[in-house]
Amino acid sequence: MASNNISEVLEYLVLKKMAGRPEFLRALLEYVDGLASPTTISSTYGLSKYQFRGFAQRIYDKAGNRSMANLLIKITVPLILEKTEVYIDRSQRPEICRVCGKKLYNVFPEDHIKKHHKDLIDYEKQKIISELKKILKQYTKESKEVIADTY
Repeated sequence: MASNNISEVLEYLVLKKMAGRPEFLRALLEYVDGLASPTTISSTYGLSKYQFRGFAQRIYDKAGNRSMANLLIKITVPLILEKTEVYIDRSQRPEICRVCGKKLYNVFPEDHIKKHHKDLIDYEKQKIISELKKILKQYTKESKEVIADTY
């Protein structure tokens, strides 16, 4: 999987959390872990199974490789849920952007963030990339220690 594809997948996942839709990420993680089917996700999270399938398929398409996408989801979704801020207040109708205060009439929150707050997407994505690098560095260090201990 090319780094550009990884970046696209990360942006898509981060954007869901920024838009106040962490339930999509939790559902995706359960789906990838084999803990829930789209039908179960539909009843558990109140998401349309067709909407969820479309969400998952867009991630696989962006990644270009389903197994690598699943690995990326398993590693990054917990980080995104923990580290990424929510920028849309979904408790009100219409939703309100916490950055600019704009009321989102007939606008998808993800589209508003992409159009008006691209810098925040990049910032949140970089936070996740930084965390990924720390995990990979630790994993590499532990792997080297295991190899050294065997000799």
